[in-house]
Amino acid sequence: MALRDDSTRWFRRYVHKPEATGRLVCFTPAGSMPSFYLDWARTAPPSVEVLVVTLPGREERSAEPPVTDLGSLADAVAQALGGLGDRPTVLFGHSMGAAVAYEVSRRYEASGGALAGLVVSACASPARQPDSRPGLTAYDDDQLATYLRTLGGTSNQVFDDPEVRQFVLDTFRADLAVLEPYRPDATRARLRTPVQVFRGDQDPATPADDAARWAEVTDRFAGVRSFPGGHFYLLDQRSAVLHAAIEPLPGGVVPSASIHAQREG
Repeated sequence: MALRDDSTRWFRRYVHKPEATGRLVCFTPAGSMPSFYLDWARTAPPSVEVLVVTLPGREERSAEPPVTDLGSLADAVAQALGGLGDRPTVLFGHSMGAAVAYEVSRRYEASGGALAGLVVSACASPARQPDSRPGLTAYDDDQLATYLRTLGGTSNQVFDDPEVRQFVLDTFRADLAVLEPYRPDATRARLRTPVQVFRGDQDPATPADDAARWAEVTDRFAGVRSFPGGHFYLLDQRSAVLHAAIEPLPGGVVPSASIHAQREG
């Protein structure tokens, strides 16, 4: 499907900060809405404006059909990103969002753009991604609900309401249809963008040895940072993860922030 490159449609700006000196662009995990990052938009320091990528079919774009191909999605977001101006920008993606952010960064660089950084969170390295997906599109609703409960990140109350449960499952399936066929191309040129990996130290999806393999995609690897927790570690440590993510931006270092993380490599 053809996707529009209108930045006002692609990026949700919950808090407008025209005087901000840096920008954090966030990509949601599978099945999530842009409001996943609402707290970050509200609590980021005045120097950083937070934008959230809004996929077709989500929130104010609910009337649009969902995306069906990750490549065309990345093409459209990279083009829209170029229309935002030259403010220093970091891309942050969690889980599926990390794969999308990675592909967007490749396309943005190829078009002549430069990023202050890319943070990939809770996502297997491109070398391992095709082997790390459990074939969830074949799951029935009950199996998929059980998987989501185990993964965390979704309130158990969601599964108690049949209508809400079905909406969540349908949204998650729409994203799986985009993610599962995706195969990163390891033959392409390495990124110039600094790449840092965030992971939960109890997340089996991102073991430390594989997280370090993200170094293979960039000439400027910024290392691995581990936080206590599982796949959705950032939900319990929103402030710490936010302040870690914005460190590459002007005014992004917040000395008073309590960042409980361990650097590796």
